[in-house]
Amino acid sequence: MNMRSISFLLLLCPVMAMAQSPKDHSAGNPRSKPELNATTRTVLLANRPPQFTEAEWLKMMERPVNRSLHPVRISQAMLDTVDAKALDPRFQYEMIPAR
Repeated sequence: MNMRSISFLLLLCPVMAMAQSPKDHSAGNPRSKPELNATTRTVLLANRPPQFTEAEWLKMMERPVNRSLHPVRISQAMLDTVDAKALDPRFQYEMIPAR
């Protein structure tokens, strides 16, 4: 390899690394994370394990990896009382049998 190729690769690597860094989600950014609506918040809090406080549970469920690890369980009775179209599609819902 000649010196031009080596210098090009040495300049290209940091530029590629900077392009992969996460962006800041500020309030003015249109790509910032959307807030939970009341329906989704109610269903999430109904699924909260007893060892977590409400704030801890909601903060934990903001991360996409936790949404896939903890599917939101929902029953037919719950669907009768809430508007299913208002549920947030970012979460994974699991239908459970009635008790």
